[in-house]
Amino acid sequence: MGDLFNLERALTPSERRRLRGGTQAKGYAAMPGTGPKGETCGTCDHLVRKRLAKVYRKCGLMERHWTGGKGTDVLTTAPACRNWTAPESTPIPSSTTARGRDA
Repeated sequence: MGDLFNLERALTPSERRRLRGGTQAKGYAAMPGTGPKGETCGTCDHLVRKRLAKVYRKCGLMERHWTGGKGTDVLTTAPACRNWTAPESTPIPSSTTARGRDA
């Protein structure tokens, strides 16, 4: 006679995560989709790429709530929120020759 769920063995950790659904990205400053049409979190000036062993994308407006896990990450493909701002343009450096001096 089998057990209650007819399982021959216990679930592995990866199987348990798959059943649970994993961690959702919840680090947004406002509800995604409330910002300008056609813009995403990836085009926002507030997007921060935190480089550790991997690259974690976070919203700079929510920095005080950041944790060490995926729960405070944002998806760069998510529609922009109402706090979306255009990235500040950086000045283009003057052209230099191969030796590093101005032309």
